[in-house]
Order: sequence, then structure tokens, then C-alpha cells
Amino acid sequence: MRFIALSVLLLAAPAAAQNRTEKRLTGLEKRVTGVEKRVTRLEGGSAAAGPQAEARQEVPSDPVGVAFLAKKQLVGQEKIGIRLYLEFENLSNRRLYAFNGTLLFRDEKGALIWSKPYGHSEPLGAGEKVEVSMGILSDQAREYLKFVKAKQVTVTLVKQEVYGVE
Repeated sequence: MRFIALSVLLLAAPAAAQNRTEKRLTGLEKRVTGVEKRVTRLEGGSAAAGPQAEARQEVPSDPVGVAFLAKKQLVGQEKIGIRLYLEFENLSNRRLYAFNGTLLFRDEKGALIWSKPYGHSEPLGAGEKVEVSMGILSDQAREYLKFVKAKQVTVTLVKQEVYGVE
């Protein structure tokens, strides 16, 4: 009698353990499938992404715009130079904590006057503008003379890298 009870118990134990393992695997598969669906929605790869994804706007390829405001000739006791006034604008719909890139200054004919790496590390909200000034001294003779001769100057910010939190 003991032998029969023991053999029934031994045969039932693996089935119960296997049943628990199958339940755990099924539950795990369901959770993984749910995570995959959420990731697909966040990446925007699903047609059923919902109204939130449709309302969210894409970040423009160049989220920071720059405009040339003015140039002003400066004369000091030892050196002369030009003060350049620029205005940066956040064209994206998110707050930027910093950005950098390369400023390209061009004359009215489109010829390159000066190229300068630039970094800005103050927060700039969506649609906000900030005015910045920078100088060029007569030590940089070629660039200085090109700015003096230029009647109209345009500036663009290329190779932009922006740092923000969504």
C-alpha cells in the first residue's frame, strides 16, 4: 500500500512542478510581449500608437536657429576689433539645457568670412530667444578685414548637438 501511494505521489510531483514552471513561463512571455509593444509604441513604429504619439512633434533637424543682429567697430588703446551680436532661438518644442555647433559667417555674396565652434550652456525654453555677443580682434587680420568689408553678414549654426530632457 505504501508502495502504491509513494509511486502515485512521485508521479504527481513532476506534473505539479511542470505545471508551475509552465505558468511562470507563460506569465513571463506575456510580460515580455507587453514590454515589446510599449517599446514599439515609444519608437513610433506602430500604427496604433495612439493620440499621444500623434500629438508629439518631431524634433527639427536643426532645433536651434541663429540670426545676425549687428556688428560694431571697437577701438581700444592697443587693439581694434569688431563686436558681433547674434540671437539664438530654440525652434523645437522642448527645453534645451545646452547646445553646440559651428557658426558659419558669410558675406552678401555667400562667401565664407569666418567659421567658429560655439557652445551655449544656459537653459533655453521652447520658442525662447537669447542674445549673445562675441568679438573678433585685429589679431585675426584676414577675418577682421572680411568683416569690415562685408556690408551684409549672415550666420548659420551647423553640426548642431542639443542636450535636453523630454
